[in-house]
Amino acid sequence: MDYTYKDSEIEFAKYLMLIPPEKIWCDFTTYVFDYGEFFFQIECVSEIADTQNKSDEAIIGQFTKHLETYVPTQYTKLVCENKRIEELYIVRVFLYFTTFKNYSKFEQLYKQTKQKLKTFLTGKKDVLGDILSKTIGGCQEITCHPKSDEAKNIDAKYSNLIDCGLLIQIEGKCLRAFVENNGYGFHVSEDKYFYDVDELKEIAGQYEFIKV
Repeated sequence: MDYTYKDSEIEFAKYLMLIPPEKIWCDFTTYVFDYGEFFFQIECVSEIADTQNKSDEAIIGQFTKHLETYVPTQYTKLVCENKRIEELYIVRVFLYFTTFKNYSKFEQLYKQTKQKLKTFLTGKKDVLGDILSKTIGGCQEITCHPKSDEAKNIDAKYSNLIDCGLLIQIEGKCLRAFVENNGYGFHVSEDKYFYDVDELKEIAGQYEFIKV
């Protein structure tokens, strides 16, 4: 599937560079670029993925314009206000999936035993871990640089090219307004929205950054 930004969405990005938003907001699933009478929004949205399995999902950074006043909710947080955008990049990634595999009875027992041992040793309940330990099968979802050898070696029928959001530089620091690792939601830890360039080195090779 091709989920790259079209001309209209690229124009939205160019507008952000030309005229800075009054405010940037964030909640778990959206980044909002607020201009008072209208706003742009990047939202995590699940779409159908090209895959050899029965059903896999691609999480995209859907980029839209809304001709209305943005009203923040109780879960929305203000990222910054009246800041000039110095540089802006569209973030593109390649997504594919390994073939779904049914676990053997031994593999299922091993996973459940390992999870029980972990809970016993740590003394902490892990609800997600408990659920995953009881799954009867699974596959891996893998993201990589669109121009990497890894991406080139994947069957075109099972390839997904995705624009997952924007990387935005403000006052020398980077705002990661993009979906990472095909995960749903923007995972912001302890209200840390901005990162030094050096902090992005570990993920830099995984994405293509297209300057606007």
